[in-house]
Amino acid sequence: MYKIPHVIIGENRTFMGEEELLRSRGVKVEVLNHEICFQLMQDFIFNNSLLWNEDIGLT
Repeated sequence: MYKIPHVIIGENRTFMGEEELLRSRGVKVEVLNHEICFQLMQDFIFNNSLLWNEDIGLT
């Protein structure tokens, strides 16, 4: 529908999304797993746990 050809993901250790769904629809998916991206997410979750849990459907 959106014809997105390529998605770059900074890291996926924190939360694995719909990567396989994207691939199955012909999207090139690159997962970099950069340590700084992981640390940014860990810091965000630590400082905003209520928002994070709401966003991923835990609350």
